[in-house]
Amino acid sequence: MQVSNEWFVADTENEGKPLIVRGRLFLDALRQSGEFPTRIALVWEYGGDIKGLPTEKETQALDLLNEQLREALEEKRVAILTAIFIGNRTARYEYYGISVERFAPIVDETFAQYPALPFRIGAKSDPEWNNYIETVQQFAIQP
Repeated sequence: MQVSNEWFVADTENEGKPLIVRGRLFLDALRQSGEFPTRIALVWEYGGDIKGLPTEKETQALDLLNEQLREALEEKRVAILTAIFIGNRTARYEYYGISVERFAPIVDETFAQYPALPFRIGAKSDPEWNNYIETVQQFAIQP
């Protein structure tokens, strides 16, 4: 199954600070397949600038790490990155995956070459992808 690489970007605010939201579009076939019933969030806290956005150096590091992880998870069909929320000194990457038990070892393997990284992983059952649908409806121009 082909995964869309079309994204929307929205600028909004959270607690009075800028929030950048990126979301992947055109995932209906994948969502309806039932292959990825678990919403998995990987959350990083960073130092940021006065507005709570990452500095240029932090942005480069977050982008590099995110791309390495996304490629590993999607290549192995363990999880699909669906949304990214960056702001208020936090980067949140939302995936839909098979399970957190399959997700976590790939994170560890992908990041093994780096010193310990300050991230947390949380997961919740969401077989209908309700959170994804709400994000797209709230921030995207089209569903």
